[in-house]
Amino acid sequence: MKTKMLFLSLCLAALWSCKGSKDLQSFIPGTYIDYARGEYSESSDTLIIGEFNEIKDSYPIIRKTGFRRIGDGKPGRLEHAAEKWLGIWDGESGSIQVPKNSKIISFYPDSGVLLLGTREYRKIAGGN
Repeated sequence: MKTKMLFLSLCLAALWSCKGSKDLQSFIPGTYIDYARGEYSESSDTLIIGEFNEIKDSYPIIRKTGFRRIGDGKPGRLEHAAEKWLGIWDGESGSIQVPKNSKIISFYPDSGVLLLGTREYRKIAGGN
């Protein structure tokens, strides 16, 4: 009887951990933004994370950046850049690893935030 209870408990724990991973994965797709301004520059960063690809165990990611230098208190010309990344899902840590630039993206659904390194992005659209 104890063996059956132990087995049942382990099965329930496994199901519970899978549910948490699925909930997190349903939060991930969407658009996230970050804005930073300092004495010498201002920048806006947008991450667009697409739907999970089960075959590749990955997410497509587009990063769009706008950057403006500030000289003598006046904003300069706005510069743009865009990159496409492939983010590999790490179910154990609940994060995405981007091999192209060795970055790790962590998610915090309760606050609607993701961290790319130390930079914090707010979710503005998509997913749950």
